[in-house]
Amino acid sequence: MHAAPAFRMDDRQAMAAFIEARHFATLVVGGEQGPVAAHIPMIVSRDATGAPVSLEGHVARNNPLASVAALPVRALAIFTGADAYVTPSLYLSKREHGKVVPTWNYVAVHVSGEVEAFDDAGALLAQVNRITDTMEQPAVVPWKVSDAPDDYVTKMLNAITGVRLKIDAIEGIRKLSQNRSEADRASVLNGFTLSNDPAARQLAAEMIKEA
Repeated sequence: MHAAPAFRMDDRQAMAAFIEARHFATLVVGGEQGPVAAHIPMIVSRDATGAPVSLEGHVARNNPLASVAALPVRALAIFTGADAYVTPSLYLSKREHGKVVPTWNYVAVHVSGEVEAFDDAGALLAQVNRITDTMEQPAVVPWKVSDAPDDYVTKMLNAITGVRLKIDAIEGIRKLSQNRSEADRASVLNGFTLSNDPAARQLAAEMIKEA
């Protein structure tokens, strides 16, 4: 990941927290015929110190990524947050000298490492339970995997392959106009806050946290 110093995220725990809040990743692996990607929910596993050590998810058993991951291969999981276009018209400096150009603000975290596939029924069931319990937390009456018939759950587990990425590196970027003057950044914040675009408003909230 290329990130200018002003935008780079250096806090590994903060990046892991972003992953846990986002849940959904684009997992890219290098196959013999070129890159293969899947869009899947992934969960973080931590060691005894709380440091993130791996990511887990699963794909359909007939997904090409499953066969590629069966071999020792490097992978990249990309987690993206809100993103929004920044028009130069928001910059106060546009009126002063006009030396401004459009850009895009966004938040993203990249996780890289070796990926492996697994199909152990117990491990798959534990993973599916973790993902389900995590996603169901906001529900008034959370659904559980055990709510489904056992034979149906077994059938579904037989149709998926688990993937586990052993984390070597985590890199993040929070591009929130930190490289602009205080006046320009305040103007972008105001523009995003008043925008009809939900993503822009979400970035406004991120900019306030960054201040």
